[in-house]
Amino acid sequence: MGGKIEAFQGRRHGGDIFFALATAALAQDYKQAPELDALVASGDLPAVAERLGAEPRVIVPVDEVGTYGGTFRGGMVGGNDRNMLFTYFGYEPLLAWDADWSGEVEPNIASGYSASADSKSFTFTLREGMKWSDGSPFTSDDVAFFIEDILPDEKLFPSKPGWLTVEGELPTISVASPTEFTISWTKPNGLFIINAASVYGVQLALLNKAYCSQFLPKYNENADAEAKAAGATDWSERMVAMCGIGIEAIERWRNPERPTLEAWRITDPYVAGATRVAFERNPYYWKVDTAGNQLPYIDDLSISVNAESQTLLLSVLAGEIDYEVRHTANPINLPVLAEGMEAGSYHISSRESRVGNAMTISVNLNSQDPIKQPIFSNKDFRIALSHALDRQAIIDTLYLGQGTAQQVSPRQGTPFYNEKLATQYLAYDVDEANRLLDSIGLDKRGGNGMRLAPDGSPLVVNVAAVTALGAMADAAELFVQYWQAVGIDARFAAMDRTRFYEEKTASQHDIVVWGATSGGIDVFIDPRDYFPFSTESNFAIEWGKYYTGAGGQEPPDYVKEQWSLYDQIKGTSDPEQQAALFQQILDIAADQFYQIGVSTAINGFAVVGNTLGNVPENTPTGWIHPDPGTLNTEQFYFKQ
Repeated sequence: MGGKIEAFQGRRHGGDIFFALATAALAQDYKQAPELDALVASGDLPAVAERLGAEPRVIVPVDEVGTYGGTFRGGMVGGNDRNMLFTYFGYEPLLAWDADWSGEVEPNIASGYSASADSKSFTFTLREGMKWSDGSPFTSDDVAFFIEDILPDEKLFPSKPGWLTVEGELPTISVASPTEFTISWTKPNGLFIINAASVYGVQLALLNKAYCSQFLPKYNENADAEAKAAGATDWSERMVAMCGIGIEAIERWRNPERPTLEAWRITDPYVAGATRVAFERNPYYWKVDTAGNQLPYIDDLSISVNAESQTLLLSVLAGEIDYEVRHTANPINLPVLAEGMEAGSYHISSRESRVGNAMTISVNLNSQDPIKQPIFSNKDFRIALSHALDRQAIIDTLYLGQGTAQQVSPRQGTPFYNEKLATQYLAYDVDEANRLLDSIGLDKRGGNGMRLAPDGSPLVVNVAAVTALGAMADAAELFVQYWQAVGIDARFAAMDRTRFYEEKTASQHDIVVWGATSGGIDVFIDPRDYFPFSTESNFAIEWGKYYTGAGGQEPPDYVKEQWSLYDQIKGTSDPEQQAALFQQILDIAADQFYQIGVSTAINGFAVVGNTLGNVPENTPTGWIHPDPGTLNTEQFYFKQ
């Protein structure tokens, strides 16, 4: 990774010098979607070369130069599936991962960057003449608007993104010109560039200052009064509603007026009760193919909102979905999907999962229940739950025999693999599970045969999973059966995503089943599974809040030691030193055994319509490297 990033730093504009020359020669020959011709002819839209700017990014098509036209059909599940839209169509950071996730960081919104030798400051160059979807210029001031006006505000960002802080210090920005700015800290931030290329990096170029500043009192003295007149409680609520300031905010997909840099812009928003979300092409999109055709190829997007994943599966089988990787593409559905390929006119395309486990089982160490908290905090309780699981049977049932028993850990073969963390407490040993539960004061049982808490009250443990994420719900139901077999009165709690997040963010959950995240280089970007890093560290959300400055509870010293080690990782750009420091974090995680895992990551697949072109095979899938966003969905097209 380090060598590739350094090579890009050294050439700064190197990757785009060729592109700039090529596109300059093609400027008079730029082409656009036929549906835009009439708008240009009438004067309602500038010519394509003017819309693209002087230095559009050139995308090399996966297979061939595509053709314009058509409506992409996709599907979401539930009323809060906003990250489907993000990972499919909203991945536009300053710098981007390459599609194969080799570690290469590519120019994207920024045409180049350089880093100071001490990793304290980073200078970016933007593409000259680049525009937002409303035709307004995209400049350094838009990035500065986020860093100076939005990020420090406690109402808008009460919890600061960890990747943008160094030992609690927020970045500063110096704007040299409309196309050049420098982001700095007083201490090194050796992880900044790989974070800037991840899903989180989208944050830096998400907000159009010309539009969003109208909702801030700093720029509009009537902002608060106007917000209340619009039905909001104050200006900050109105700002969030209109601009969706966070990368995962559902409001990002609810306001058709909000300018965007993405390939498509919203026409039918993702509001409560919506059954369909629709988009049209962004006529100011700033990418072209190798023949000078402005992207995207596809005219429109039509995304259905389904009540449950089974409904979406039926749409896939009926040939009504062009690409699906999120809800129905799990091993349990493989037999029926394979059988339906010819009738549904689709094929199954393999995807490589690089996460740290097939899923995580998180016992709430910060439980608000005074009876359960000391039980859940006891490491032997978690070890007992782990030994009670027959992982091979679970793997055979859920994953058709794919995968190997493993705890939540970085992947074997990476510099971050920790054998103790990955392999401890895996044996299916009911006797040992019972012995451990007896030893921690859960040796008494009620009339139903289930264990009682030390105070003699029934110990009921709720195991929550999101119903829309079918594989996790299926797993949670299996876990409940195994734990009941050792006397834990575990009960499956099926939830929609909104309620799930409300309960766990308030630390009201007992146990949650969720997907694992980082398994390779992304351990530096999102280490939520290995120490309390954020409110996504489901085993200790209150400690995660404390770390991000959003209240919470002060943690034990071993957690603070992990935080200190992570700060040291940020303080260097040496990959070997970073890996060695992360091993120390993992050693503590192994000692504490925060979470329970099931299996090594299960390779996935996407369902791809047979008429959809430029879709590569065998690419990585995940959150930090979002599928299919890193594939440049703007170059997908429909074959004639």
